Amino acid sequence: MTAQGFRVAPERDEDWRREAWRETVRSVLVTEQRAFVANVLSVAGIAIAASFLPNASAFVMPILMRLLAMTGAHMSYEHLRKRIDQGADLDPPLRLLAVMLFFGGMSWAYLLLPLIMVPFEHPVRLLIGSATMVGMALIVTMTAPLRKQTLAYISGFLITLFLGLMLAPQDMALPLGIGVTALVAGIAIFAFASSRQREFSADMLVENRRLNEELAETLAQAEFLAAHDPLTGLFNRRALFESDLAARAQCDRMHMLLVDLDHFKTLNDSHGHESGDRALVAVSGLMRDSMRGYGAGEHFAVRLGGEEFALFLDEGDEGRSLVFAEDLREAIAGLHAELGLPAGATSASIGLTHHDRGTSMDETLRRADEAMYDAKIGGRNRVRRHDR
Repeated sequence: MTAQGFRVAPERDEDWRREAWRETVRSVLVTEQRAFVANVLSVAGIAIAASFLPNASAFVMPILMRLLAMTGAHMSYEHLRKRIDQGADLDPPLRLLAVMLFFGGMSWAYLLLPLIMVPFEHPVRLLIGSATMVGMALIVTMTAPLRKQTLAYISGFLITLFLGLMLAPQDMALPLGIGVTALVAGIAIFAFASSRQREFSADMLVENRRLNEELAETLAQAEFLAAHDPLTGLFNRRALFESDLAARAQCDRMHMLLVDLDHFKTLNDSHGHESGDRALVAVSGLMRDSMRGYGAGEHFAVRLGGEEFALFLDEGDEGRSLVFAEDLREAIAGLHAELGLPAGATSASIGLTHHDRGTSMDETLRRADEAMYDAKIGGRNRVRRHDR
């Protein structure tokens, strides 16, 4: 948001433009799929109308060519639709579509040639000519966002028309050539101008999608931070008390380790807060790796605040929990070399106690804190159990 409260339009990067282009192509595919039946019916209507003309046989090849071109274009659209659904490169099918549309344009112009070559007065003649131009115009409008393909379609139409006019009566060729060219140019200008709205809609669709993704990511991050410590990624104190994490345990009795890093203030003062943060992150990683390697169960760790952690083992056996605590203590004591700190800079005092299902977390923390305090008094860098 700006200072005035207006949202600044996000910058369109290459991925954005590529995604918007794919959505534009998709919109053309949707329109073509819906219009295919109408396209077939229009050709059938022209065929029926042509049967009433004196030169009805002259329409057989143009109608067959139109059906073949229409089928080829539809197959190209289907191929393009599969490619876009697969997220594949669209350039090869778009080139193929340009070729099919070139022949499609030729087929529409070919339908006009029997009317031009043998001019005569008949009401159906006007009907076929109008239907042909309307059909041609609708396809131009439908494919307009695909400019190269649309220009290929128009080129096929005009080239075929001009070749046919070379065989038409000279008094008709020039007026028809100028008139149809002007009409096609007007159709193209209108179609290309109208396609801007579809491109804008595709761009807005991508923008809305990205905004939704950003919102979902922000909400997920906010939800994560509500229950996790941002530095270490461990659960926070709020999650421990409000989410009742211990209730997920498989055992009715868990064991809790209250871990407090020794001389952490000295570490910060002597080596800087960055080194202190690195030590916290490294200790958290050790806890995660240790719990992951311990085996099945709902083990979890919490950063209670500062340099104090609570680690819960879904383990009812105190002896095994004590072995785990001693292994963790030794691993923490050895972290100094990895962090480039002097020996003894990363030791920890650990208090061990049990936590029974349904017991107050405050009570468990109190007992663990007493055991941890005994470890501090006893010389630090050691594990103490709460015997009660």
